[in-house]
Parts: sequence; structure tokens; C-alpha cells
Amino acid sequence: MTAKPWDAFITDRDRKVFAAAGYGVRGAFPRRPAVLLVDFIAANTELPGFQAAMDKATDLATAARGAGLPVIHVGGAARPDGWDRPGIDGQVFDRDPVRATGLVMAIEPQDIVVRRQAPSGFFDTDLMSFLNLLGADGIVVAGGQTAGAVRATVIDAFSLNLGVTMAADACFDAFEASHALALCDLDAKYADPLETAPILDWIATFPADLFDLPKGAPDRRLNLMPGETT
Repeated sequence: MTAKPWDAFITDRDRKVFAAAGYGVRGAFPRRPAVLLVDFIAANTELPGFQAAMDKATDLATAARGAGLPVIHVGGAARPDGWDRPGIDGQVFDRDPVRATGLVMAIEPQDIVVRRQAPSGFFDTDLMSFLNLLGADGIVVAGGQTAGAVRATVIDAFSLNLGVTMAADACFDAFEASHALALCDLDAKYADPLETAPILDWIATFPADLFDLPKGAPDRRLNLMPGETT
């Protein structure tokens, strides 16, 4: 990434501190990555940059599926009456919290869906168990909001010794400054934010049989969400 999103927001002092501390050094790509798509949900569709980010993330998901890499969607969960989720990222839910947390990106049968109520996709979910089952050693992250759910998820992934690559131009946030400075902080300490294009080139190098992915089947589970109708 030549022109970085945070360049306009950091000071000369910040640049000196970064250089002295060795922040922002590019790490190695994971050897067995899963693609993690965070909060491409109905409630976020009106946020600045959402559609551009989803277009890039769709390219990322398509390439990952073509290369046989896991694609995992992370979204929210809510009771239909909204009792358990009065608000998220400072936004009050509309009258239909289930619709608000609905995933809007296309989901293929082999994709995995994880629902969470905390900002991090790892907190009190099955995400790490699924990554262990897949034998994944890292993630490629896209989605939003950059300074909220994405940042929380990336830091937890780092804490769990996963390698983290971010598709920075496939991330979005309600605030330009929050988006840029979250990427700056994550680049300094926890992840490698890159453009989507070089990530697609890297994904194309993987053999198609690296992972044993789910095959997909019709969902015959009981509806356990109180009051939810189909």
C-alpha cells in the first residue's frame, strides 16, 4: 500500500515514533488462511464506504472459494423483540432487529456462518473451534466497522496466535478518521493491512485441496429464536 489511509491523520512525531519502534513491519502471510467477512449486514448498508467494501470483499470471497479456502461470515444475533441488543456501535436497532443483523452478502453452501453478540467474532462463539477444525493458522479479514467489530476481532485473533492479513480497502466505518486510525494501530501492532489486489494474487497460489470444507446441506434444525417467524 503506497498511500496509506492514515497518512493524513498522523503527525511527524507519530512517524518518528513508528520508525524508532519498528512498527508496521510486514509479517508473513498465513500458510493456511480462512477468509473472515465481518458484519456485511443490513444495518450497515447505509454507512459510507459499505458498498465499495462489499464489492472488494465479494471478489475476495469468490477467489477464496475458487482456491478452496474457507469463507466465514460473522454477523450479529438478536432476539426479534430487541431485548438483548438495544444498540450496536452506537446505533439503535430499528423495529426489526433480526432483519438489521441479516447478512446481505451471498452465502454459498460451503461457507460457515458465525453469530456473535459482542464486538469480537471470537468472543463466546464457535469461531476458534471452526478454525481449529479446519486447521487454519490465520485469517484474511474484511468488513466493518473498522474501529469496532473488525478491530476487536483482529486483536483477539492476534491474541490467539493467528496470523492476520486485512483487506484494508474491503473494510468500512461510519467515520473516516476512525477507519484510518484503526488501520494505523492494527498495522503497527497486530495485522498487515493490504490492498485486496495483492491478496487475490496470493490466494491464487493455493492448491485447491488444502482444506476439507463443509459440503453444505439443507438446514433441518429447529427454530430456537423466541418469536421468530419464517
